Amino acid sequence: MRKIWLVLMLLAGAVVPVWAQASITVDAQSITSQFRDNIIATISAHGETEITDVEFFYRVQGQLATTRNTADFSPGTQIDAKYAIDQTEIYFPPGTVVEYWWKLTDANGKTLKTDKQTYEYMDDRHDFKVLSNERVSVYWYRGDDKFGQALFDQANVALDRLENTIGVKVDNQVKIFIYGSHQDLLDAIAVGAQEWTGGQAFTDYGVVVIGITPGNLDWGLKATTHELTHLVIHQATDNPYGDLPRWLDEGLAVYNEDPQNLDSQFRHSFEAAVKSNSLMTLQTLSSSFPADPDAANLAYGESGAVVKFIIDTYGGDAMKKLLDIFSEGELYDKALLAALGVDTHGLDNAWRASLGLPPLPEFGVAAESQNQPAVAASPQTTPAVQPQATGPASAPQPEKSGGLPCLSGAIPLALLGMLWVSRRKN
Repeated sequence: MRKIWLVLMLLAGAVVPVWAQASITVDAQSITSQFRDNIIATISAHGETEITDVEFFYRVQGQLATTRNTADFSPGTQIDAKYAIDQTEIYFPPGTVVEYWWKLTDANGKTLKTDKQTYEYMDDRHDFKVLSNERVSVYWYRGDDKFGQALFDQANVALDRLENTIGVKVDNQVKIFIYGSHQDLLDAIAVGAQEWTGGQAFTDYGVVVIGITPGNLDWGLKATTHELTHLVIHQATDNPYGDLPRWLDEGLAVYNEDPQNLDSQFRHSFEAAVKSNSLMTLQTLSSSFPADPDAANLAYGESGAVVKFIIDTYGGDAMKKLLDIFSEGELYDKALLAALGVDTHGLDNAWRASLGLPPLPEFGVAAESQNQPAVAASPQTTPAVQPQATGPASAPQPEKSGGLPCLSGAIPLALLGMLWVSRRKN
C-alpha cells in the first residue's frame, strides 16, 4: 500500500508543472478600417509566461487562400499586438468579407488560436442606402429611392432571366455598389486605376462597382445586367483549370441585357460585318478581344448573336450543360462537342449558315487571314459606352490575373466617344 501511495505521489508531482503552466488569455480584440487605406486588427492578451509570438491569419470569405502574417508587438506577459492590411498594396473592393483569427505562442510553446471572426469592409465615406434579398444587394447614395429601386428590380430581372433561360442560379449573394459620380468611382477603386475607368467587376469577391448618375439610369440598367451576369456565370463555372471562351462569357452578358434585340451599340458593326462577310471567327474570339473600338464593338455583337443562336437552336438546357462541362475545366472543343455535338469550327459554320454566309475554310487560320479585320488584341480591356455628367466625355473595363470585361452601353459612339470600363479578378 505504501508503494502504491508513493507511485501516486510521484505521478502527481510529474503533472504538477503541467497544471501550473499558465494559459494565454485574450483580454480584447478589434478590427477597424479606413476605406482604400488600411484594415487594422488589434489584440490584447496576457499570460504568466512570456508571450513570444503573435500571428494574424486572414482570408477573403469564399476563397481558399489564407494569409499568415507576423504581428507588430513587444514580447511579454502582457502584450498589445497589431497587424495592418495595407489597401494601397492589397486592394479589396467595398463589401469584401474578411475572415480572420489570431495565434499566440508563449515561451513554453503553449499556443492559443482564437475563434474565426468576420469583418465586412465597407466604404463608409458615403451614406449608402441598400436594397437587399438573398440573391443581391444594391447600394447607392445619390439619387432617390426610385433610382435605387429601379436598379434593384433590374438586377432581380437579370437573375430571373438567367435562371429561367439556362437554369443558372446565383450561389452566393452579389453586391453592387453604385457611385454617383465619376470622381467618386475613381476614389473607390484601386490606387493607380486609369482616369477613364467607368467601373469594375470583381468576380472572386462577388462585387461590382459602377459609376451611374441619376440622369444616366437607362445605361445603368444595362450595365448592371451585364456585369451581374458575369458574376453569376463566374460562380457557376469557376474552376482552377481554365476560363470560358471569351465569346461565351461576353456573349451571355450581352444576350442577358435583351434576349430579343442586340444592343444598338453593337448591332451596326455586326450587321455590316455580316453584309460584307467579314465576321471574326469564334476561334479568334475565344481569347482577348480587340483593342480597336470598332473591332471591339463587332466582337461584342458577334458574341451576343452567337449565344442567341445557341439558345434558339440547341435550347437553354444545352447551354446549361455546356456551362456545367466548363465548370469541370474541360477544353473548349471537347465541351462544345459534348454539349452541342459540334466543335468551335463546326459551331461557327452552323451559325454562319443561319446568317446566309458561306462556311469557313477547313482550317481557321485561312479564314482569319481572309475575313478578320487586322487589329491589335488587348488581354484586359474591352469597350463600353457611358455618358458622364462630369469628367471626361471619353472614358472606358478586365479576368483572371488582371481582369476581364466590360460594361455595354446604348449611346452612339459618334456622340459620346468610347467609355472603357475595367474588370478585375484578383
